[in-house]
Amino acid sequence: MDKLNFKKGTNTKLVTFKVDPQTSQNLTALRNLYSKEANRRITTGQIVKQLINIHYDKIIGENNE
Repeated sequence: MDKLNFKKGTNTKLVTFKVDPQTSQNLTALRNLYSKEANRRITTGQIVKQLINIHYDKIIGENNE
C-alpha cells in the first residue's frame, strides 16, 4: 500500500470512535510519521478520511467499472 498524501482539507464532519490501546499507539505513530513528512500537524481525521476513501475505491470502485 502506498503512503497517504496530505493536502489542504475541505468541509468536514465530526466523527467519534473508540480504539484499543495498541491501535491508539499505531495511530499515534502514523500521525507522527505523516506530520513529520508533511511539515505540519496531521490529524486522526485526515488519516481516517484517506483510509476510508482508499478502501471505498478498492472495494466499491472496482465493482462500478
